[in-house]
Amino acid sequence: MYAEIQNETYLLHEMAAGNQQALKAIVEAFWPNIYAHALAYLRSPEKAEELTQDVFIAIWEKRSTLPGIENFRGYLFITARNKIISRLREKLGDELTGDEADAAETLYIPDSQLELKELNSLLRQGIAQLPPKRQRVFEMSRLEGKSHAEIAAELNISKDTVSEYITLALNFLRTYLKNNGNHLHIVIFCLYYI
Repeated sequence: MYAEIQNETYLLHEMAAGNQQALKAIVEAFWPNIYAHALAYLRSPEKAEELTQDVFIAIWEKRSTLPGIENFRGYLFITARNKIISRLREKLGDELTGDEADAAETLYIPDSQLELKELNSLLRQGIAQLPPKRQRVFEMSRLEGKSHAEIAAELNISKDTVSEYITLALNFLRTYLKNNGNHLHIVIFCLYYI
């Protein structure tokens, strides 16, 4: 999951002592994974980069506690997870409250993936009902991670058409989930695909 780093314990002690070169080594080792994780949820390179910076700023601000941490990778993951949850709550505003917020948090715990499996199955059924071209555009965008420009070039259509197809697909899938799932499925769908 995370890059292997030599002398991690030494680097954490050095960071605790205020050594910025140790921080730099930690950032270089873990930045790609934290950034990729943030990007998967936030779907914005700028927001993912900002969040990743915030994670390492938070680590630096708490550097005096680092030598006592037995599982730094786990600590880093939890810090990133908490910041992602905060950003998603901001993004969804009042839509994510109470039990739904608690349920959304479980998405970031590796042992709690049942809702995701249910959503994936329901989503696959919904995607199969999209018109073929719209289905392909949606899959290329949301499942393969291609940009609108890449999709337009590959399918020989305009970027505006790509945007229109994705909007129509998202609207259809939201309705499909509302009619065939539960409210939590819609919340999860928004967290992952919008």
